[in-house]
Amino acid sequence: MRMEMKLMKMKVARRIARANLSLLLLASLLVGALPSLKSFRAEAQKEALDAELYQSLLDLTNPWTVMCVAAHPDDEDGATLTVLRRKMGVHTVTLFSTYGEGGQNATGPELYEELGVIRARETEEASQIQGSEPYFLGLRDFGFSKSAEEAFRVWGHDEALRRMVLKIRELRPDVIITNHDTTGGHGHHQATGRLVLEAFDAAADPARFPEQLRDGRRQVWQVQRLFVRAGYEGGAATKALDDEAARTGKIITIDRNERDPVRGTTYAEQALQALRRHASQGPWPQKLPSQGWPAVRYRLAREAKGAAPLPPNAQTFLDNLSIPEEPVSKVVPLAVRAVLSLYESQKASREDLLMALASLRKSNVFAAPAGSKDAARFQLMNSRLDKALAVISGITAEFRPEGIPLLIPGTEMPYTVTLYNGGEQDVTIKRSAFRFHGSTLSSAAGDRLLQRNQPFQSKGTALVARDEFINTPQSAHLYDGHLWGEELGEEFLLEVEGAQFTVKAYKRFPVAPPVEIESIQPSPLVITPQTFRSNQAFTFSLNNHTTAPLDVRVRANQLVYAGRASEPAWVRVPARDSLKDEASYMLSSQDMKAIRERKELNTTARFSLHRVNADKQPPITEREVKIVYADAVVDTSLRVGFVRSTDFTLPAALAALGVQSKELTIDEIRAGNLGSYDAIIIDNRGYQAHPELVQLNQKLLDYTESGGTLIVFYHKTNEWNPDEKAARPQLAPFPIILGNSRVTDENAPVQFTEPLHPLLNFPNKISAQDFEGWIQERGLYFPKEWDKRYSAPLTMSDAGEPALNGGLLAADYGRGRYIYTSIVWYRQLREGIPGAYRVLANMISYGRTDKRQARQK
Repeated sequence: MRMEMKLMKMKVARRIARANLSLLLLASLLVGALPSLKSFRAEAQKEALDAELYQSLLDLTNPWTVMCVAAHPDDEDGATLTVLRRKMGVHTVTLFSTYGEGGQNATGPELYEELGVIRARETEEASQIQGSEPYFLGLRDFGFSKSAEEAFRVWGHDEALRRMVLKIRELRPDVIITNHDTTGGHGHHQATGRLVLEAFDAAADPARFPEQLRDGRRQVWQVQRLFVRAGYEGGAATKALDDEAARTGKIITIDRNERDPVRGTTYAEQALQALRRHASQGPWPQKLPSQGWPAVRYRLAREAKGAAPLPPNAQTFLDNLSIPEEPVSKVVPLAVRAVLSLYESQKASREDLLMALASLRKSNVFAAPAGSKDAARFQLMNSRLDKALAVISGITAEFRPEGIPLLIPGTEMPYTVTLYNGGEQDVTIKRSAFRFHGSTLSSAAGDRLLQRNQPFQSKGTALVARDEFINTPQSAHLYDGHLWGEELGEEFLLEVEGAQFTVKAYKRFPVAPPVEIESIQPSPLVITPQTFRSNQAFTFSLNNHTTAPLDVRVRANQLVYAGRASEPAWVRVPARDSLKDEASYMLSSQDMKAIRERKELNTTARFSLHRVNADKQPPITEREVKIVYADAVVDTSLRVGFVRSTDFTLPAALAALGVQSKELTIDEIRAGNLGSYDAIIIDNRGYQAHPELVQLNQKLLDYTESGGTLIVFYHKTNEWNPDEKAARPQLAPFPIILGNSRVTDENAPVQFTEPLHPLLNFPNKISAQDFEGWIQERGLYFPKEWDKRYSAPLTMSDAGEPALNGGLLAADYGRGRYIYTSIVWYRQLREGIPGAYRVLANMISYGRTDKRQARQK
């Protein structure tokens, strides 16, 4: 026993002897002792130090924060963010003006707010790879814009600036970078570029938005430098940028192809992996070009008054910046010598690192000086030290709900937190605390030993208040700050080698009612002359989030046009192992008559969900559905085939018209037996969604030549134009070359250049009224060239721009007809715009025989 005690004392003595040296070593990293990192990286590779541990130590070398500002998800400079974090240990944050909800969806049917939820989630996944933290201003993405002025009309300039200033004051970046300048390109990009320039000064001005400062939680903040992307190495402006860099020294070049020595890939490869997480905006390349990505170049656009100047030939955004807090600078010189000595000797074991980190914590090296105006920076570094201590100690923590991963008001959610010690040292649990809504609801103190390679489990129950704010469906809460629901979990205070550190096991959960209307179909309900006398019903998909069956009623509280109550539908929703059930509500003849007589666009039905025998209590949840009457006449004997892309707008629209329709498979097109269809529609971006169609396109042209009508909705230029490398021939029977022109004003005038063209007259007489009430835009990727055999009966343009005539092209081909249209019919059909249904009816009727025309009349 005495021998064991003696050996233990010797071991402790050796650890203590190393402690002071280790303290100096790690403390030096706070101020960026970057020259020593070469030996550190060599040691990291030699010891096979994993990426997480390497990152946690690297993060301690860099106390700076760099913010990347972008208009939409995927506009961020992911490669530069990756270099800053993975190579330099910079704290990086990304600020997005919008959620990108106004864009196209390459992966599914969701649009608008539903797409915004998807893109927010994709952005979080991409940010994890980049090592950045994403934040959103929540400004509305209303689709492609051509000017900052239009963006500010929708956003409100002062409100947009207020939000950006608030985030800068909260996140306190030392440097801001952005891809966006103030002219050219997307109007959202221009507006974001202007806001960054204004916010650079406004965030430091106590007279601007003073209400943000009154509660004492925020202070004014002066960003030190602002950089705007100037171009790429090898680009058109390379020589000019080289000359500017030599003349001014204010150009920073970021090499994105440098290899990360720990992860074994280049920073560009990691950035591409992050970019691919933005799947709804794809498709993205599978790999980089053989030469990699060109270096990106940034121009210094602003420097704060009194900030340390950017030195000539600066290599990074941060060169020559300094921290004003004295305690940091005083420890540097001796510590730098220590770090060089220890790392270059290649004797830094994991135990050495643990002792060094523990010494740092015990010495309170990151304690903010009294009266510091930069306490948030010290809090950041302390949290990074917590992370490093957890990683080097092998500590992991997981919060796991027992059962349904939802918070349901008025119920309890049991949970288990597992704390695991995978390190080489025993760890002491000093205290634990359960936190919900940012407050500590319960805590437990008292030492408990967590031995190495052992788990510790803490079980508890979270009580959810009856009035807890419900945030489902998430798409309804994109802008109100409740998108992700509520965060809860446990926080542990641990101790190793006399140093205490915090480990958190938090998780966010949606807050949902016990049962909800998950969807209502159809939505909108579009009624046409062909379907008016048919039985019309809404089908509700109900989702039970509890573990017991529930008896509920679905009540049509109010058909808004009539103000009438209805008889409720009754349904028993099964337990969660069955998940869902359906209920339906049939529109009465009185409903149908009122719809046809009023013919209003804004008619809605409001449905609510009630527990049985609790009708007088507030509803569990409510949903609304738009009801539209579209006077779109068509021959119901028409047979229409279609190749659907990512959503179900097209089949729903054809069903509303009352025609016979069928979704075609690739195998059916390959077989070529298409003659039974009067018309076939290739949905928007169909050749991209189904690449096999490119090789099978001749089957479609043969169908057209034999007498069918082929209708192709819009495509992007790189999905349509002939490309030998992509093995893509001309897809239309006569050449059509797409450009990138758009008409973004949904109210832009539409002129008829061929007013007698059949597409504008049969079976529905099309007028300017059919283009009223549109949403977001008229069309995109308009053809810039087309064969003279096409007719172009429509023309439109944004104000002050040349007319675009190719939005609707039609040509005879053999005995059939071919139509290509760049107009965004899918958005208008999905919204229930009557004019879109009338034009769709004309397109599928194009080229029908006199016999059918007579029958239609």
